[in-house]
Amino acid sequence: MIRWLRLVATATIILSMIGLGVMAGLFLVANSGWIPVKTPDWLTGLFGNKPHDVWLPALIAGWLAAAILIAALVLWSMFYVWRRRQYESLINRLERELAKLRNLPFVEPAPLEDLPEVPSAHAARVMNALDDDEGLGPT
Repeated sequence: MIRWLRLVATATIILSMIGLGVMAGLFLVANSGWIPVKTPDWLTGLFGNKPHDVWLPALIAGWLAAAILIAALVLWSMFYVWRRRQYESLINRLERELAKLRNLPFVEPAPLEDLPEVPSAHAARVMNALDDDEGLGPT
């Protein structure tokens, strides 16, 4: 079901992009004249005060490209923030799990069945010898 839906969505997007491209191309061909563009007052030092003739399709394509780039930048930044929040959530979850595992001996200590029922006299002598540093042989 999901594959079929994804296929239909992809085909719809591709066909709508082709349709938009055809309409934009026809619009640009129909309006293929030159128009004078007056330089703003704050740019007269750089470009001069005379009007510049600009080909209308190039002007429209430039505005369209700028709008698409801004939309792409906004979408990318939204995706970046979303992924960053996912990574931070994963790190927090792993840190909580690590803290739980570090505290495991205190929360759930080992069962007493791991200890022997009767103390070993030999083990007591070895430990006593280790504490006193004698009786274990030449050092």
